[in-house]
Amino acid sequence: MVNRRDLLAGFFWLAIALFVCFSSIHTGLGRVHSPGPGFLPFWSAFLLGALSIILIITAVRQKDWKKITDLWEGLDWDRVAKVAVVLFLYAVLLPMVGYLISTFGLMLFLLLIMKRSRIWAQGANALAITVISYIIFFRLLGVKLPKGPLGF
Repeated sequence: MVNRRDLLAGFFWLAIALFVCFSSIHTGLGRVHSPGPGFLPFWSAFLLGALSIILIITAVRQKDWKKITDLWEGLDWDRVAKVAVVLFLYAVLLPMVGYLISTFGLMLFLLLIMKRSRIWAQGANALAITVISYIIFFRLLGVKLPKGPLGF
């Protein structure tokens, strides 16, 4: 039995992906080291097209497809709401507090909400993630990160 909704959705997104790919080619792709204005849209649409083809294939081949509501069964909506609020606060506080402090707070919260180890281990992990991401983005890649009131 063919899942008609997924088949229709797959063809719809494949058509969108093809349109964006061809439009991106006309605007100019450029090269990897000097990308043109169509570079990112082309590769995003290419990925969308690949995923659409996978959806079409699974819609044709799969006999018993789970309902989308089955995927959400047993989800802890309280945690989802807390994470959404904290991500919003992170985005708001990042320019004011700075990258290091706000990222440490975000990572600590995300690790604490998972409840997998002791609090001191989660604090150490949050600190390690923050420092490593700072080294990668600021030092190695040269990304300008927001500085807090303390100057870091």
